Parts: sequence; structure tokens; C-alpha cells
Amino acid sequence: MATTAIAADQLNAERPRLPVRPRRVTGGKTISNLILIALGVIFTAPLLWLLFAAFDSKAGPTIEWPHLTLSNFTNAASSVNMQALLNSVYISTIATFVSTVPAAFMAYVFSRRHIPWKGPLLLFILMLAGVPVSILIVPLYQEFANHNWLTLVPASIFLGVTSLPFEIWIIKNFIDAVPQDLEEAARLERANTMQILRRVVVPLAFPGIAAAAIFGFINAWGNFLVPLVLISSSGQQPAPVAIYGFFGGNVIRYGWIAAYAIIYSLPVVVLYVGMSRAFRGGFVLGGAVRG
Repeated sequence: MATTAIAADQLNAERPRLPVRPRRVTGGKTISNLILIALGVIFTAPLLWLLFAAFDSKAGPTIEWPHLTLSNFTNAASSVNMQALLNSVYISTIATFVSTVPAAFMAYVFSRRHIPWKGPLLLFILMLAGVPVSILIVPLYQEFANHNWLTLVPASIFLGVTSLPFEIWIIKNFIDAVPQDLEEAARLERANTMQILRRVVVPLAFPGIAAAAIFGFINAWGNFLVPLVLISSSGQQPAPVAIYGFFGGNVIRYGWIAAYAIIYSLPVVVLYVGMSRAFRGGFVLGGAVRG
């Protein structure tokens, strides 16, 4: 062992060392770093205002050192505002279920079945994902009013439908990565299509399904226009409409807005933390198919 160590030291001593070049600070790097710092400040400033204003008894539109108080959270967490937050949970949950479950089945069909004109049909679905909801809101309101559907559940279903095209694309890309040999092996064991979906495809494509579900949830969670127009009862309005209620005619309650915005963001943070394990695992397909 000693002889080997000595020989290694001699070899390292005889090996020529490359000169270490000092890092040069060029004009391009300086400009790019300054741009990144400026963008970071632009994105950080609203978050700092939100944090400071939530605890400031004299909150205003500018970032100031807060006059510490918890009254903003007390006023923002009133029964009416908490009911609006609960309505947002109901609307987003229904919309997520309406969009994700059909999207998973449709994505499997597009991925595994032969469909005439599949390519143009997928492009048409992708085009539907880019159609803004605002251009449909007037005829939708007329149709919903004629059928007395201006309530929470029909509006939630419509929000789920708006997320359906993009969710199909998300889940389809993940199902395409699942080896078909696994499905063929399951069919040899006399498994039907539903068993293959439940035991093979869904567990392996779960990160994509989770990503699509989060997209559908966030799309409904942050929507303001659709609930405002398609829900007539004030007691069924979600949190985005409740935040709009803090803007009075003469007074804007900045502290209440910041405090309620923090409360409003907590369910989304909990959702991301809960789903983080699904994204951390990704696809674990190594060794699933033997050559």
C-alpha cells in the first residue's frame, strides 16, 4: 500500500498542471447580471409589499416598514370571507374532477388507439385550449339564465370544461412514455382495459395526471370573471370576488387585501407541497420490462 501511494504521488508530481485562468468580467456578463437582478427585484417587490402590508395597521400602496398589528387578519378572516374561501375550494374541486377524469380517459384513447385524423384532431383540441373564456361569457350568461343555472355547481362544471383541452395534452404526453409492453403483459394475464388503466397506466403516469389536476385546480381557483357573471348569489361567490369587495368607493383597505391574499394562497401552497412527492418520484420504469 505504501509503495502504491508513493508511486501515485510521484505520478501526480510529474503530471503538468494546467494554468488556472482568472475569470474575466465582461460587459455582456455584467449587463445580463444586472438584468437578472432587476427582474428579481421586480418580482420580489410585490411579495414584500404583501408581507409588510398584511401586518401594517396603516398599510398603503407603497412598501413601508409595518406598524405591527394582527387586526388585518382578524378582519379578513370574517365569516363571510371564510365562506367565500370555502366556495373557492368547492368550485376548484368540482372543476378539477370534471376536467381531470375525462382528460385521463381521452388521453389514453389518443395515445393507444387508432383514431382517424388523430393529428388534426389533437391540433384542434390544442387550439381550443387557447380560446379565451371572456369571448364566451355573454352567450353563456344568457344560456345559464334561461335554464336557471346561475349557481355554484354549473359554473364549476364550465370552469372544468375550459381546462379539459390542455389537460388532455399534458396527460397524453405522460401516457406516451409508458411502455406498451407492460399493457401487453397485463393482457396476457387476462386483465381488461379498466384494470390495465387502474393498475398499470395510472400509477406510472401519475405525475402527469397530478400536474394536469393542479393546472385544472389553479385555473378554477384564480378565476374571477366566470364566477362573477355565472353565479348570481352573493353567498356562493368565491374568494377572488371577495377580494374585489375590499375596494370601496372612497377607501381601499390595503391591509385587509394583503392579509386575505395570504390566507387565499395557503390552500395552493398546501396542494403543491402535497403533490411534491409525485413530481419527485417521476417515472420509475427501469427494470419494468426485461429484454
